[in-house]
Amino acid sequence: MMLQFESVVATGSAALDSGIRDTALKTLNGATYLYSLTGPGGGVAVWKLVDGAVPQLVDTEYFSGSITFQVGSIGTPVSFGGGNQLVLDIDTANGLVGYDLNADGTVGSLRETGTLTGGGDISALVKLSTGSGDLLMMAHEDTGRIVTYTVNGDGTLTSSGVIVARSDSMQSLSIGADNFVIAADGASNTVSTYRVDGGTAAIAVVDNSEVLTTLGIAAPTAVEVIQAYGKSWVVVAGAESNSLSVMELAADGRLIPTDHVLDSLQTRFESVQDLSVVEVNGHVFVVAGGGDDGITLFAMTPGGQLVHLDSFADTLQSGLQNVESFGVARVGDELQILVASQQDAGLTQLTVDVADLGVVRSGLETVNGTVGNDILSGNILPTTLIGGAGDDILIAGSAATTMTGGSGADIFVMQYGAETTTITDFQAGIDRLDTFDYPLLRTPGQLTFTVTAQGARIEYFNETIFVNSASGGPLTSAQVFGAGFGGPDHIPVDFGDFGGLDPGSSDGVLGDVSINSETANPSLSDAEISFTPNGGATITVRADSNGRFDLNLPSGTFEGEFDVIKTYSTASKDINALDALQVLRISVGLDPTWGPASPENLIAADFNRDGSVNALDALSILQVAVGQPTAVPPGWVFIDSDADLSGITRTDVSYDTGANVVAVDGLIATDMTSILLGNLEAP
Repeated sequence: MMLQFESVVATGSAALDSGIRDTALKTLNGATYLYSLTGPGGGVAVWKLVDGAVPQLVDTEYFSGSITFQVGSIGTPVSFGGGNQLVLDIDTANGLVGYDLNADGTVGSLRETGTLTGGGDISALVKLSTGSGDLLMMAHEDTGRIVTYTVNGDGTLTSSGVIVARSDSMQSLSIGADNFVIAADGASNTVSTYRVDGGTAAIAVVDNSEVLTTLGIAAPTAVEVIQAYGKSWVVVAGAESNSLSVMELAADGRLIPTDHVLDSLQTRFESVQDLSVVEVNGHVFVVAGGGDDGITLFAMTPGGQLVHLDSFADTLQSGLQNVESFGVARVGDELQILVASQQDAGLTQLTVDVADLGVVRSGLETVNGTVGNDILSGNILPTTLIGGAGDDILIAGSAATTMTGGSGADIFVMQYGAETTTITDFQAGIDRLDTFDYPLLRTPGQLTFTVTAQGARIEYFNETIFVNSASGGPLTSAQVFGAGFGGPDHIPVDFGDFGGLDPGSSDGVLGDVSINSETANPSLSDAEISFTPNGGATITVRADSNGRFDLNLPSGTFEGEFDVIKTYSTASKDINALDALQVLRISVGLDPTWGPASPENLIAADFNRDGSVNALDALSILQVAVGQPTAVPPGWVFIDSDADLSGITRTDVSYDTGANVVAVDGLIATDMTSILLGNLEAP
């Protein structure tokens, strides 16, 4: 899919065409209008978007009276109180100031609604719909507060909740009965998550600081949200980090990173200033632009990863120097992108043809596409993907995946940690092999590339790709990758993926534990969780500090092996010299001080996991107790609670970790016994 330059449109008035600070979209009576706003001494231009044509200018409005030189940099269309308004940022206003929007998109009267707690100097605004009515949430620049306002029946506003914070970009999502607001502020370099109570409108902070710090978003300039692929998503643009970050928003407000990309020589979102996320027929597209004189287009996969589709660089005709703001809307069979720049007058129109979009589909065994542009994904079991006609995106699963793109310009997306992937019909110079998920891979020279009679074999760490040529002959690296990788640089969102996860060290829970993939699990805090479906590939994730984990399993029923790896936290001091004494007693045939050892005691006593309890186990436990390193690090083992442990003796400590489970529509629930090796507890 390509970005196509169409035209530059302008009103002919310098006050409306130059220095456009914001653009905003609003759909009224089935028609989509774009509102472009300039600063003090300027005004508003209204453009109607037309399928297959340039936008039509339908109205202009110059700022006048008391707002002429007090208007700020934002204009936000919002529906409340039975009407539609284009809300403005007015520095000296006491209330909410905005233009009425007429049914034909034109600008009506200027009005001021009530008196606001923080005045009308608004840097961001979102509307929330709750079971008890509508709320407006505003960031007040002068007071440094974010306030919720209840919209009364007569359209007036009543302050409901307040928090000390700043924001210049806010977006909202509803998940069940909860409302969440993601707020970014470039000046304070913060991205915040708020839960807004639907009844009281009170604002509560959801702490996502650890995740956001790890991503390294600098000077966030825009945030967008969307609900797609059965999940809620947040995308954040960072101007100083030249980055786009994709995160899943969980039902409890946690942000779970899925991708983080940096601008490169092949993309156009350095110093990114604006961002848009749109859904068309089940496909999600992300558009970004900024100080790099151009626009970049991505497709977002069901797993929350960005696949680079195209980047359009400024030309003498297009006027995209230092992109400031843009709006993206589907109009008929195309995406229309109207872009305002800091240096060029008017609006640049780019389009993307979306007439031939196909399906977004994942499945088992064989997944077939259509004659359109499909997104097909592999799975946790061996899968064959058949794109058919169209420009398809085929995404490898964690298990062995065979891909046939068919005709069209196809993109084959690899996944790190997957089993062998085979491409059956690679068309040199037409298709693209995308290996962005491979960590630290920046050039084709890092790959082990072997030419074969049918195409090529490509290896990276433990990853193997067989690329068979559509023409049946050998393929060179230049035929597969051209001059090098295109698209942005992808930064890992979980550095534990390098060579396997390193399970975190934290306190645990001894004894019988119930584990559920939909809840917090104190026994699993910071642990490595794995699930291996019968006949499929192992999926491994890290649990958070509350023991929550998401294996991102597909719908359906899968039997397999569930296991946990968790290291020991020395801060807990659960292993001490008395444990070493108990093990020493067992090693010479004596009972622990409390009586006969249980099978669980014997498992805990076999610290070195060599199948017997002996003096070396006692020595290792003593080393742990005094803070010395050991040949085998201390850790936890998790055993099926129904496992038969009756045969375990001092000289034969034989057991299997993990449990056989049945995953149903992504849910795993099982009972296990949690044992800390080296820690002996009386029954």
